Amino acid sequence: MKTATVNINNYVKVKLNEFGLSVMKSNREELQRMAPSLPDFTPPSTDSDGYSKFQLWSLMETFGPIIHLGCELPFDSEILFTCESVTEVDE
Repeated sequence: MKTATVNINNYVKVKLNEFGLSVMKSNREELQRMAPSLPDFTPPSTDSDGYSKFQLWSLMETFGPIIHLGCELPFDSEILFTCESVTEVDE
């Protein structure tokens, strides 16, 4: 079995769905209640294949609280890791 390391500061890509966007919008609205001067929610940009880029820690912070067995996923179940963000290690 191959093993690899990934730093949580590295970037990953996911394809957000409408539910994921609604979670992000709701999170922003909650922050705006505490800090009304924050700008309105703007959906993250997407590349030509529909992927949005997040630092891994940010993706976990944003969606971790809503992900559990049998949940509605906020993005496609596959997460893209760039080759630069993955370091293969020997076991």
